[in-house]
Amino acid sequence: MKLRNFSLFQSLSSKVNQRRLVSIFTLSLFLWTIPEANAKFKPRTRKTPREYSGRGGSRGCPGDIGIPLTLLAPQTYVGETASKRPTFAWFMSTARTVDFMLFELKPNQKPQIVMKTEKLNSLPGVNKFVVSSTQPQLTVGKEYFWQISILCPSGLTFVRAEFEVVNRPLPLKRSIKSTNNSTQKVADFAEQGLWYDAFAEALKYSSQGKLGELGSNLIQELIEHESIEDQPNVSETINRRIKNLQLIYQQ
Repeated sequence: MKLRNFSLFQSLSSKVNQRRLVSIFTLSLFLWTIPEANAKFKPRTRKTPREYSGRGGSRGCPGDIGIPLTLLAPQTYVGETASKRPTFAWFMSTARTVDFMLFELKPNQKPQIVMKTEKLNSLPGVNKFVVSSTQPQLTVGKEYFWQISILCPSGLTFVRAEFEVVNRPLPLKRSIKSTNNSTQKVADFAEQGLWYDAFAEALKYSSQGKLGELGSNLIQELIEHESIEDQPNVSETINRRIKNLQLIYQQ
C-alpha cells in the first residue's frame, strides 16, 4: 500500500514539475518577445534640406480654426525611408481638399515632378497618402521632397518636407522578418532612423484620423529632434511648427 502511494506521489510530482517547466518555458518566450521600452527614433544624420524644400513650418488658410496643416515628418533635416513606395502623413484641423505632389531633387537642376495627385479629401485629424503599386518605385540613393498644397481664397499655400531613399540595413532585414510584433517593428525602424517606415507601421494600428499610442510616441520623439541644436535662436516658423506638433501629440 505504501509503495502504491509512493508511486502515485511520484507520478503526480512528475506531472506538476512538467507543468511548471511548460509554464516557465512559455513565460520565457513571452518575456523574450517583449519589445524594448526604451527604443526611440533618432535620425542617423541631420542633412540640411535644400532651398527648394526649405524648412517650411505649418500653414493653413487664413481664418481656419485650430492646428493648421502640419506635416508629420522631419522638416529641419532630410528624413529617411527604406521604402520605395513610402507613406506620407499630415495633420489638419479643418476638412479641406488638398493636392499631393512629389518631386525628385537633382544636382544643379530644378526639381522634377515625379507624381501629382489632385483633389485628395483631407479630413480633420491625421491623414495619409500611400504611394500605390500602380506608381513607379522611388530609387535608392535619390533625394525627393513631397508637398501638400491648399487653394485658399487668398491664394495657394503649401508645405514641404525632403527625404532620401536608403538601403535597408541587413540587421533590420533580419529583425523585421523574424517578428510579428508591431511595437517591435516600429522600434526597429525608429532605431535605424527610418522615420517614414516607423510612422507608417505605427499608423497601421491606429483608428482613422488618430495617431494611436505608437504614433503618439513617435511624434513626441520627432519633436525632440526638430529643434536645431546648433542654432539656439531658431526661426519663428520652426518654433511654431514644434508648438503645433506638441498640440497634435496632446490630442
